[in-house]
Amino acid sequence: MAEWFESWFESQEYLTLYKHRDEKEARLLVKSILSIINIKKEAKVLDLACGAGRHSIEFAKKGFAITAVDLSKNLLDTARKNAEALNVNIDLIRADLRQFKIETKFDLVLNLFTSFGYFDTDEENFKIFKTAYNHLKEDGFFVFDYFNKIYLEKNLINESVLPFEKGKIIQKRKIVDGRVVKDIIIQKNGMENVFQESVKIYGKEELIENLKKLNFNILNIFGSFDKAEFDENLSDRIIIIAQK
Repeated sequence: MAEWFESWFESQEYLTLYKHRDEKEARLLVKSILSIINIKKEAKVLDLACGAGRHSIEFAKKGFAITAVDLSKNLLDTARKNAEALNVNIDLIRADLRQFKIETKFDLVLNLFTSFGYFDTDEENFKIFKTAYNHLKEDGFFVFDYFNKIYLEKNLINESVLPFEKGKIIQKRKIVDGRVVKDIIIQKNGMENVFQESVKIYGKEELIENLKKLNFNILNIFGSFDKAEFDENLSDRIIIIAQK
């Protein structure tokens, strides 16, 4: 049986739903990351679960050597098209992060926009931390961006509707067995398609514990990319800056 992300990320509606996550946001996020960590202009950057490549493209525009990995052919094709339109070079690789391995070592590894917790078991999910560690140079940085468990549980929006050109997208959210489950109902041209997202919810302590097991050094924990102090009750994100 296919995993939920295999079908959902291949749909055009995925890009429609998250179109507000645009180039402007990516540009500000990359600027913020580079204000937090110190890497050289020609540094090598690995973007794990790169999606449509927004962040990879911004790093490439700044002269970094980018390798971007994702499982979705649809999203990688979009990333390739966008990079070509801007005349920037990105090494795009289609791979499952649980098995991904290349010989190159990187100065910076990214895992952004809650591209974590997709898999059924903790072992599978935390393999991404190991993948990040194994692909870093000594003293290289890992930037991890994820939702904040306590804030999410207190502020979950049960249902929302997004109108778009020929229909609407209905999102129904609930927490089931430690996972945030979102049913995505696409109504278009009199037709209805249903997709689902299912993401395991991990708290700050569990994330930090698993990073430290790999000998990561935790440098900073922020509640947003404008470097706001992390507050378990008020921060909607947890952004961890770790170093090998």
